[in-house]
Amino acid sequence: MMPLMNKWTKKSIRIANKPGYLDTLSAIYVMNVNVERPLTPELEKQIRTAYRKKDTPALIHLLLDNSVFPVKDSYVGFLRIKRAAIDENPNTIRRIGERLYTMGVDALVREASRPKETNRQLGHSFKSWMRQIGYPVLPESEFDKHKGIAVLMGSDAALAKYARGKLGSTLKKGIDLLLKKNGRYLIGEAKFLTTPGGEQNGGFEDASSFIHGAHEKKTKRIALLDGYVWLESKSGIYSKIIKNDLDIFSALLLPEYIDQF
Repeated sequence: MMPLMNKWTKKSIRIANKPGYLDTLSAIYVMNVNVERPLTPELEKQIRTAYRKKDTPALIHLLLDNSVFPVKDSYVGFLRIKRAAIDENPNTIRRIGERLYTMGVDALVREASRPKETNRQLGHSFKSWMRQIGYPVLPESEFDKHKGIAVLMGSDAALAKYARGKLGSTLKKGIDLLLKKNGRYLIGEAKFLTTPGGEQNGGFEDASSFIHGAHEKKTKRIALLDGYVWLESKSGIYSKIIKNDLDIFSALLLPEYIDQF
């Protein structure tokens, strides 16, 4: 027998199909116009010098000091956290260096000045909105002592680490929300799905796996999805969500959900 549609899913479909949905949503996911963030004159000079001397370790160190790395490479995140790995992995550094030198120094500087990607901005935007809706957002030491409703402050990875260490979670990736109320905890992921197709269609599978993976004591998992996902369709995410009684709903409903949690 097919499960009944989740009540929060029903509410999400209603509000997403009413006039003003996107206008209201823009308070959560703020689409600021990306502006270039040029390198400081001193940093640019140092980058150009390291490039000219073909000092690859120095060049990569300098580029990691900047918030945007000029090429997309899966190994860069590791290097940002463990700078010593630059000296410990010469083959990887040589490979990344070859990509950088192929660009030419002017293109390298230009790419290092590019804006942040929109999808990375959205996660920060959601957390900024959480600060505006009335709940205290506290660092771990204060969060543990606080008696009322509170939101844990920190990066996605820091929230997941807390959930693993304090709540017995098996989470392997970061989360966007960790809130406590009356001795219970709410763990959530938040996504704004922009266009159908490709990785976006995995939104339901990701949300479903996240919710079904809950093993923490006194904890509830939710998935906050917004965007085209709530528009009626016979295929894709919509058809899957309406057939499941999972707490997958619009972030606009989060304050109401917390009130009833």
